Amino acid sequence: MIRFDYVMVNFEKIYQKTALQVIQRCHGAIKITKHGKIIEVFDTKRHIWSDGLAGLIIKEECRNANLREWEFANVRTYVIKELLDKSKNQ
Repeated sequence: MIRFDYVMVNFEKIYQKTALQVIQRCHGAIKITKHGKIIEVFDTKRHIWSDGLAGLIIKEECRNANLREWEFANVRTYVIKELLDKSKNQ
């Protein structure tokens, strides 16, 4: 008899943790519009500002967290949500 133990994972917490890692990697240096569009990102590993680098950074951090490609968009929404919440609190 084969026994399978399934672990229930709360993906929202994983997405949020990965989003916080993306923000931490950029030291919060992510320029965003008030509608939630990412304009520019500063990557501390490459030491450059770029407008197309946001997707690459999110992709790298998602791969470090062993997420699938179709989950990258969920992490992106959490990055935007965290940044908009921080800007409203200031």
